[in-house]
Amino acid sequence: MPELPEAETIRRQLAPKIVGQIITNAWAKLPRRTLPSIEEFTQRAQGQRIIAAARRGKQLYFPLENGDHLLVHLGMTGRLAAEKSTLTLTSAPRHVQAALTLSGGDQLVFRDPRTFGSIGVSRELPFLQTLGPEPLDDDFDVNAIARKLKSRNTKIKTALLDQSLIAGLGNIYADEACFEARIHPAQIASTISIRKLQTLCETLKPLLQRAIAARGATLKDKGYEDIFGQHGKFIPHVYGQTGEPCENCGTIIQRGVLGAGKSARSYHFCPKCQKLI
Repeated sequence: MPELPEAETIRRQLAPKIVGQIITNAWAKLPRRTLPSIEEFTQRAQGQRIIAAARRGKQLYFPLENGDHLLVHLGMTGRLAAEKSTLTLTSAPRHVQAALTLSGGDQLVFRDPRTFGSIGVSRELPFLQTLGPEPLDDDFDVNAIARKLKSRNTKIKTALLDQSLIAGLGNIYADEACFEARIHPAQIASTISIRKLQTLCETLKPLLQRAIAARGATLKDKGYEDIFGQHGKFIPHVYGQTGEPCENCGTIIQRGVLGAGKSARSYHFCPKCQKLI
C-alpha cells in the first residue's frame, strides 16, 4: 500500500497543481532513502521545471525540463501532497522526509512515517524495462498473461505480485482479483485451469478502474490518504476483512500467510467461494 490505484489517484490530483511549476528549493532528510544522495538530489532538482506527472505500476515519476526525472516511491506509508506550507529541514515534523518549494507558492511534501518509500532524481528510468505490462494498458493481453501464469509453479498470489509479470498489483488487489475469480490465493498457479486464469486476468482492468474511480482503497488502519488528506472509497471484499462475513455467501473471511519471516505475505479469502483444490 499504496498500489496502482492509489498511485494513479495521487498522480491525477497532483498534475494540475505541480506541472509547469519550477522547483525553487529542495531538501531531504534520509540519506538512505534519497537517491542518488541528498546533495545531488537538491542540486539537480532545484531550478528545474516539472513538465509532466507520470506513473508506471506503483512508481510515480515527474519528468523535469533538463531531462532528469523526479522519482517518488510511496512504499507502505508514503504520502505526497502539494501544500501551502513553508516547511524547512529544521522546522518540519518528524514524518516529513522531503519538501520541494514550487514557484507557484506550494510545497511538494513527502511524508513517510515508516520510511519504506524513497525520493530522488534520475536521468534514466530502468524500472520501465523491468516492469511487466499493467492491466490498464490498451494492449494488455489477457490470454498471454494467463498462459504465463499457467507456467508458474508458485502460488497464484505470489505470481500476481511479481511486478515483472504484471505491474501495479500488491496485496490488496491481488487478493481482490482472486476473490472475484473464485480462486484460492494459495493455489499453485500451474494447477489452475487456463479458463479460470483467463477469468482472473479479465477481472484486473475493471477492478483497478473501480478502485481508481473510488480514489483508492480504505483499510481499517486508515493509513492511506490522497493529496487532500481524504481516504479512498474503495472497500475491499476480502483484503483486511478477516472475521467479517463474505458479501457473496456469508461465510467468515479468513487470513493465511505465504512464506515466512520478512518475506511472508498475508492473504485473505472466503473458504467457501475460494476452495483450495
